[in-house]
Amino acid sequence: MTRLRQTLCGQEIANILWAFATLNAQPNPAMVDTLSSHIYALCRGKRVTPNEVSISRIFKRQEIANVAWSCAVLGSYPEPLMKTLYQGMFGTRNDPQFMKKIFGDTGLQKSSIMTMYYVQYAADVEAPHLKLSLPKGFPNGWGEDDSNLSAKCMEDDQKQTSSSMLQLTVSKLQREVSETMTQIGFDNVLEYVIDTPSKRDIDNDDPNELPENPDEFLSIDIANVETRLGVEVDGPGHFVRLIDSAKKSHSNDDVHGQQFADRGDNRVNGPTLLKHRLLSALGWNIIHIPYWEYQNLGGDKDEELAYCQDVLGRNSCFTTEKKNAQ
Repeated sequence: MTRLRQTLCGQEIANILWAFATLNAQPNPAMVDTLSSHIYALCRGKRVTPNEVSISRIFKRQEIANVAWSCAVLGSYPEPLMKTLYQGMFGTRNDPQFMKKIFGDTGLQKSSIMTMYYVQYAADVEAPHLKLSLPKGFPNGWGEDDSNLSAKCMEDDQKQTSSSMLQLTVSKLQREVSETMTQIGFDNVLEYVIDTPSKRDIDNDDPNELPENPDEFLSIDIANVETRLGVEVDGPGHFVRLIDSAKKSHSNDDVHGQQFADRGDNRVNGPTLLKHRLLSALGWNIIHIPYWEYQNLGGDKDEELAYCQDVLGRNSCFTTEKKNAQ
């Protein structure tokens, strides 16, 4: 690894970490430490410590966001690396125009802005000692220039033009599960959106409150808001297909719960894992339904009712709610 890292450029390192995180494949901690040290050394160059200019010679800001997201998914936050990544994304002057000039871009892409919200919240919960923070007033002024956004919208009319950064879709399977849940007494809404703290019914002193975050932060497939119990109907896009050691338990099980053990030939991917951790940190109890379990019921209504009753019956919140209703 020591020899290999000497030949790796910033983009290649970002791609390596992103691949591990996306596949939810925990690398050896020594590898993460080695890459972290290498990134810091690359960004520092001949300087004692990195600055915005030296970092811009190694990474584009999209790549920086990918590395930061990878660290959040992997639950690894090396302090020198994280602080270097934040310096590369935002600088030290809270001046988005200066950062555009240094990196030669037109601002942060929407995906990068949303990524940094996820990273920030994960770091607040899992690595508060780092005291990382987004710039004051973020993302105002940090996004891509309007002219660049207009050009992209012309290229793809499917892209959203509102302030929302979430693209919400409801699948047929999701609707079917929601309807079955309703039949067994689990009142729910589809695609419940967790909004900005000012729109959420939370205490203003909540240490997990996200300041200045976008209108729509996270969504839950099926949610009972009163009990803060959510159901995620995980389709094929939430899983990685394992081609070897399929039956071997994943190393993340003890950390992130048995429901994230390898399921036969499938493993939940990194984005799904991170979303689960963020929702849990926000006080939600999340149940996951893999698509094949429900589809294997073959459309038998009685089987579907029994399955959903069993899934929810294992949850104390729903059990208590049902008993109180009776």
